[in-house]
Amino acid sequence: MKKILLLIFGRQSKIVKYLVILKNSYQTLKKILPQVKTNKLKFIFKIIQGHYYIEFQKNLDNEKEYFYKKYQFNYGDFFSGNINIWKSYLTPLKEIKYLEIDSFEGRSAVFVGELDNVKEITSVDTFEGSDELNTSKRSNHFMKPKIPEFLNINFDLVYKNCSENLNKLKTPYKLIKDTSHNFFKSNNKKFNVIYIDGSHFYEDVKKDFINSMNCLEEDGILICDDFYWFFYEKIEQNPIGAILECYENNKKDLDILFINNQIIFKKLNSALYISSN
Repeated sequence: MKKILLLIFGRQSKIVKYLVILKNSYQTLKKILPQVKTNKLKFIFKIIQGHYYIEFQKNLDNEKEYFYKKYQFNYGDFFSGNINIWKSYLTPLKEIKYLEIDSFEGRSAVFVGELDNVKEITSVDTFEGSDELNTSKRSNHFMKPKIPEFLNINFDLVYKNCSENLNKLKTPYKLIKDTSHNFFKSNNKKFNVIYIDGSHFYEDVKKDFINSMNCLEEDGILICDDFYWFFYEKIEQNPIGAILECYENNKKDLDILFINNQIIFKKLNSALYISSN
């Protein structure tokens, strides 16, 4: 049916786009909604809204080309699809004090660094890889087979690219080669935008979420990557398990702004969270 509609109306037809939105929303809700304990209607609305936004967002080709020409990247682009979304929530801020957990080659960091309202950037990464990158020393029986496009990554090159890319920014930055656990243990700074894309183990995601909330300013933005990412056999062992648990425990202090492959929250007050250090 979809192929017939494409032939009749063309790939850019609104009818085709709406059908894609309905299909993707149904598949997503079927998988995720059973994991949601409360505010199910809000999740339904935000998930459908997220798929709508993705289908009708403006073309990103020019911006992708700009970043490819200016910066050095040797591996897959898993960030550029978020550019329009991030602009919607970050450009209205008066100034950005940005922290990211996991930087890889620095795509997200240089995007933020190019914004007019960015004040400072802190990037934290071990540059050692993880399960899905086939380099982790840890094992887990929930793992599915390795993802081919992530094999044989040279993390010395990844670190070099990230460092050189950040160095091209006019924005002050810190690149910290360490675990997020060690960073949060010694950190005494506050940020108003935090991006969590580090270890995908349930316990690690949970710790990163709680520690991030403790150094996120009131009205700050918290972005959690890989909300629709299912690498482990049991859904609750994936990032979504930790993210939904943390949301459930602190929902009075969080507003859900956006849901798709990333889930974006706004912190509503300055409550202190139980430390995971």
